[in-house]
Amino acid sequence: MKRIIVAIVAVMATIGVSAQDLRYGVAGGINFSWERAKAGGVGVSSDSYIGFQAGVKAEMDLSTYIMDGFYAEGSLLYNLKGGGYTDSHSNLGYLQLPVNFGYRYSVADSFAIIGSLGPYFGLGILGKDVTKVDGSKLKTDVFGKRLQRFDFGLNYKVGVEMWDKWQFYLGFEHSLLNLSKTEKGVADVIKTKVTNFYIGTALMF
Repeated sequence: MKRIIVAIVAVMATIGVSAQDLRYGVAGGINFSWERAKAGGVGVSSDSYIGFQAGVKAEMDLSTYIMDGFYAEGSLLYNLKGGGYTDSHSNLGYLQLPVNFGYRYSVADSFAIIGSLGPYFGLGILGKDVTKVDGSKLKTDVFGKRLQRFDFGLNYKVGVEMWDKWQFYLGFEHSLLNLSKTEKGVADVIKTKVTNFYIGTALMF
């Protein structure tokens, strides 16, 4: 697997990509995410939070350079994630860039099974903690205060492609970094990560 990834990176960095190797599209989906925190060896998880993702994507066919079925894809998404609690919830809006390497297995002329995995890079741009206090809502900023703005993690997708245009998939992503923004030394005690399960679709052109 490591050899395949290295080969893909080398190919993309050194060859000229013709227009016929590329295609573009729009993508969107529904998120079911939650925050996971650990302090003093005790783990706490929020309730699921329903958000969304929307943006654009591009795919590069790697069949010519590696073997039939392989491809690389990159997306630029606005990804709304968060966590729910008894009297509060968190809205975490990220500008997110996932870069996946995948394989497409054709079952028929108009139907294929697709699967991909890779890293994602996220930048928190809109984030609020919303707390209910005496019937009103108190909103406080999240990024740069409670959480770091930058997120990095892994994501995995599996689904189907129909008529060489429509893609339907299930995905899962999770942070690899500690997102907590705390005083020096405290970050080693309090660790926060965001996990997200999503149902998505894309229309390729």
